[in-house]
Amino acid sequence: MKLTPYSRRIILTTFHNWRVEKEFADPMYNYLVHGFNPGSCFTAVLANDFLSAVSRSHPSNTIEAFKHLAGWIRDTVPAQARGSYEAVDHWTGLDADSRRAVLESARLVLTKDQEMWQTLKGEPVVEPVLY
Repeated sequence: MKLTPYSRRIILTTFHNWRVEKEFADPMYNYLVHGFNPGSCFTAVLANDFLSAVSRSHPSNTIEAFKHLAGWIRDTVPAQARGSYEAVDHWTGLDADSRRAVLESARLVLTKDQEMWQTLKGEPVVEPVLY
């Protein structure tokens, strides 16, 4: 799905607020917005499979980084996109319009009309810095 910078800023702000590292935020953004598989470690995190997540994690990942990610998932990711491997598979199988409807409902992206209005207003967009 194609998002305007206004919708992109909403999602990126959630990562910033939870101090999610950029290396974690990028695959999670692509998972939520584009339905891309986030990789074995992050799939296990989304599926709530701690043992698999840690065993598949890169050695440089820290428990602190996973804590930030877990908080972000709990508070941000729609229930339809987390909690089990089946939920993750379902999310990656959704079409863009279906994913967008869920993200709009969760207020993670603007509606297409809201995006158009923001674009017409021409307000500058400053994306938050990711850690």
